[in-house]
Amino acid sequence: MNKSKSNTLPKILIVDDRQDQLLFLEILLKNIDANIIKAYSAMEALEKTEGEDLALAIVDVMMPTMNGYELASKLNAERPKEKIPIIFLTAYYTSEDQINTGYESGAVDYIIKPFNDKLLKSKIKVFLDLYNQKQKIKEYSDKLKRSHDKLTRLNKYLKASEEKYRTLLNASPDGIFITDLDGIITDVSGISLELLGFTKENDVMGRSFYDFVTADEREKTQEIIGKTINEGLVQNVEVKIKRRDNSFFLSEISGTLIQGPENEPFSFMIIARDISQRKKFEKKQIHADRMASLGEMAAGIAHEINQPLNTISLILDNILYETSQQKQLEEDYLSKKLNKTFNNIERIRNIIDHIRVFSRSDEDKILTRFDINTSIRNAVSMMSEQMKHHAIRLNLSLAENLPAIIGNTYRFEQVILNILSNAKDAIFNKKSKNEHPFEMIIDLKSYFKNQCLIVEITDNGEGIKEEDIEYLMLPFYTTKDTGKGTGLGLYISYQIISEMKGTIEIISKVDQGTTFKILLKEQNKYNL
Repeated sequence: MNKSKSNTLPKILIVDDRQDQLLFLEILLKNIDANIIKAYSAMEALEKTEGEDLALAIVDVMMPTMNGYELASKLNAERPKEKIPIIFLTAYYTSEDQINTGYESGAVDYIIKPFNDKLLKSKIKVFLDLYNQKQKIKEYSDKLKRSHDKLTRLNKYLKASEEKYRTLLNASPDGIFITDLDGIITDVSGISLELLGFTKENDVMGRSFYDFVTADEREKTQEIIGKTINEGLVQNVEVKIKRRDNSFFLSEISGTLIQGPENEPFSFMIIARDISQRKKFEKKQIHADRMASLGEMAAGIAHEINQPLNTISLILDNILYETSQQKQLEEDYLSKKLNKTFNNIERIRNIIDHIRVFSRSDEDKILTRFDINTSIRNAVSMMSEQMKHHAIRLNLSLAENLPAIIGNTYRFEQVILNILSNAKDAIFNKKSKNEHPFEMIIDLKSYFKNQCLIVEITDNGEGIKEEDIEYLMLPFYTTKDTGKGTGLGLYISYQIISEMKGTIEIISKVDQGTTFKILLKEQNKYNL
């Protein structure tokens, strides 16, 4: 018999002081699946079964020193929780008192010698079946207890996890919504309730997240959800959220896909951040940055105005001189001089009007269709004199017939001015460190490629370190010396281009120069 199997078989104790009877029992039980423990006396039986789990004991009643009843009592006394079924064998008539004594000590049956071996074998099998069933029940009970203990631990862990989840949910400074795949809200943070103007979770849970998005933003929100399913994460998309009182605020939402146990899409976590105050700050900062740009360009603008003023002054001097030389001026001569005067006055008016509009706040801004090259030329006109004064050659290469785009032309000019100003500073920094003179150049070009409007501004200045490039668009990050930059110019430029659904790429090599590439998708071309 296999040793490992033998260790798992039930154990049967057989006890008889007669060797022939014990041998007969052993032969009878030979083909039964059980481990047989045999003993010639009660004392030997106690020694051999100490600590053993017995399925059945077959015990001779009449034995010297300790009879079968006494042995049965001791066996069961050692096992108060698990009584051993005992079959007593006896060759003598047993009185009713003796039978009662046997049952009290653990007997389940009596068999008179000589006994019917088939009858005994049948009874043994019944008791073994009962033992095996009992063991299965015990094993199932043990598993059930282990499962119960495990469930208790898991429930305790789940409760702790739920408390931790709830704490994290409500500790977030941003609003958090948990939705199912259809966008139905299944959980919500306290901040979310405050943002929406509710006080009770039940007022929000069970409703669609789209109920709290303004009608004109629902398609965008559905696209965000679709992208979240495909990519797992979408970050920082501006969406207008509707409050309980039907007012709305501008939010920045991020979506995260929550997966089930088999990595299948299960639900969404939507984080909403109120950026209303940030937007107000950005508007003020954009205006302040614009005014700062005008301040830096004041000398160049003054020169742009002085040129036509000087021309007008020369014309008037010439007219006065001619008048002093003759009594009457020729009509053709006077007409030419006055037309030239009016042309220069018109030039001054255009410069002043452009500066006035450029410096105006964006509170009343209207998105219009504009020509990108015209904006570039307007921006360049406000810096061209500075560039000439500092001996920087500004090369323009603007492609013709570019599609118009939707946006604010003056804000786009601000982007061009910011990048040109940075290019100028980078060239100056290189010049101050370079012992040998070099030709200072800025190339500005526009073109259409791969369904994108592209504007490139390239300088041959000091360049930007690779580790700094990824941080340049962050607010208050600057590579300039202290006091020479706020770190907001490029951040504002990035925000303006982002609002036009575009992006800015930066390519730079230290000591060789930098290229800022503005990419605007053709989808920004609309018919108003």
